[in-house]
Amino acid sequence: MHAALLESVVKILLKADFNVADLAETKPRCFDIVARKDDLILILKVLYNVDSLKPEAAEEMKKLTKILEASPMVVGERFKFDFLERGVVYTRYGLPVINLATFYDFIVEGIPPYVYSAPGGYYVKLDSEKIREAREKLGISIGEMAKLLGVSRRTIKKYEEGTDTSLPIAAKIEEILGTFAIKQIDLLNFVDQEIEEEEVNFEGREGEILDQLRIIGLSVYPVRQAPFDAISRVEERQILTGIKQVREIEKRARLLGKISEALETKAAYITDRDCKRRVDSVIFVLREELYSVSSPKDFISLLREKSSEN
Repeated sequence: MHAALLESVVKILLKADFNVADLAETKPRCFDIVARKDDLILILKVLYNVDSLKPEAAEEMKKLTKILEASPMVVGERFKFDFLERGVVYTRYGLPVINLATFYDFIVEGIPPYVYSAPGGYYVKLDSEKIREAREKLGISIGEMAKLLGVSRRTIKKYEEGTDTSLPIAAKIEEILGTFAIKQIDLLNFVDQEIEEEEVNFEGREGEILDQLRIIGLSVYPVRQAPFDAISRVEERQILTGIKQVREIEKRARLLGKISEALETKAAYITDRDCKRRVDSVIFVLREELYSVSSPKDFISLLREKSSEN
């Protein structure tokens, strides 16, 4: 089921002209797909039952999307004991969760969702200004509106200040005012979280590499569940960075290259031993070469130099 769902998500993205990289054969991973179209970057986790999403994976995913200025989404079909509804946004560890049909509507048809699920039922975000303007235009007082809805005057004031409400109440408001009164859910800016640079999570030589990158002047954000080990930032440029000294380092570099090409960003793998000068879009840098670099500008120049050597 997961494989079929993953394939369907990829097909939808390709239909909408995204550049896509999927990590179906990579474990562990906090995301399954990265995709880019113009300035829009999506980082997606695909799970048939979204209950299997781990909290640490969700936090890692949110961190990645903030660093890369991307939008995270979870695409699934089941949540707890029920199937996900079309056009409804669910939430898991602060991430937006939608089903395949909703994803298709949003990505291909450009139809945003308007309803979200929360304890107690389905809710919507009211267009408070539109509600107030329509009420005043019809000459309906706050007290009269309260009576028509069967709520208090205070509740009406809250609605006109932006308080969310249930789907039945929203439908009744629209019936009374004769206008569309709800806001779309902004899937692309659903997550709002400040990113703090983490302490180094690597020890030994790998830790020394991250330390040296910081000494050079790069901002470095280590990650745990991805085919790369950190995102290094030089001003507005992000560099997907590999540092793990594994046996099949070139195989891992190919995955890194696949992602960097989809995201249209640079990728570097820093190693202790000589490897191919380049695997796809990934540039190999010897650890000892870092000690000849004294600034972010020099580091970028080193990458360019090694890229031109290939």
